[in-house]
Amino acid sequence: MVIFHGNENYVGVAARDTANALRVLTEATRSVASTSEDIKVRRQVIDSARDVIDKSTHLLEETKRAMNDPENPENQARLNQVAKAVSSALNSCVNALPRQRDVDNAIRQITDSSQELASTKYPSTDRTFQEIQIENNNAAVNLNQAASDIVTASRGTPKQLAESSREYSSSYSEFIKSGLTMAGLSKDGDTQNQIVGGLKNVSMVSSKLLLAAKSVSADPNAPNTKNLLSQAARAVTESINQLINVCTVSAPGQKECDNALRQIQMMKSMLESANEPVTDLSYFECLDSVMEKSKLLGDSMTGITDHAKKGDLENFCDSVGNFSTSVCGLTEAASQIWTPRSVVTV
Repeated sequence: MVIFHGNENYVGVAARDTANALRVLTEATRSVASTSEDIKVRRQVIDSARDVIDKSTHLLEETKRAMNDPENPENQARLNQVAKAVSSALNSCVNALPRQRDVDNAIRQITDSSQELASTKYPSTDRTFQEIQIENNNAAVNLNQAASDIVTASRGTPKQLAESSREYSSSYSEFIKSGLTMAGLSKDGDTQNQIVGGLKNVSMVSSKLLLAAKSVSADPNAPNTKNLLSQAARAVTESINQLINVCTVSAPGQKECDNALRQIQMMKSMLESANEPVTDLSYFECLDSVMEKSKLLGDSMTGITDHAKKGDLENFCDSVGNFSTSVCGLTEAASQIWTPRSVVTV
């Protein structure tokens, strides 16, 4: 915080705004505390809000001292320190909110389970590689769905976000366990390293997803937070796909179909907030994209059928990839075409 010498009006307005904000914080804290059934949560919410008020009071006192003696560098130094303390107290206050705590708990659980990735020991099993592969594919589907649910729940109620965060951490743990089991069954050292590396990447993007959901939950109207959340969810899908591609030993074409299904599934969240721009395309550019992707969709559907009948697996895989690209492109264009920005561009 910087004090402008002699600008008492500016400081006075800022002080009044601070007092009003603290009054709103007090009322909001009472509301949150009264609706929570957990005594520990109520106490933490109240204590963190009280700490914000105490440090804000100290900030106003230091501001007054700095205004009375603006040439004293010690006053400015103390003022900056107190301002940082207020910012830290505010972060702690936000983190004490019930839905923020649930997300933080999920992040901690992911961090704890990720410690297993640093070990060279793998879970033992009597099952076959194919059985573990099926389990891993199912875990990937569940984790991908949980990521999509996080995106939706971040715009919902605190209870929804809490439940989706717990579900995500549970799905993540199952995915890590099955992935490590597959790594243990593999006799190839390079494959093991690739699987563990893929699991570490999933761990990293999972933490980013939950942090992005936490930001949206804390301030739904903050600029670009929802787009960052959608990007984080897509990063989870891409990381899952990359790992499945390493793990899978199934017939050619299976992994391409699984990838397409996950990519198409993740696009659903984009339609739930179609009032926000997702690209820089104008209305007519969106129409051109819809026409182009529609043609590609028709060709790829025909190709999937023909190549499957002929047993042409290479071209079949290409058609499946084109099918996924066209559906995702159509969804993106359809979402963009209804945004205010697209309409304005017209």
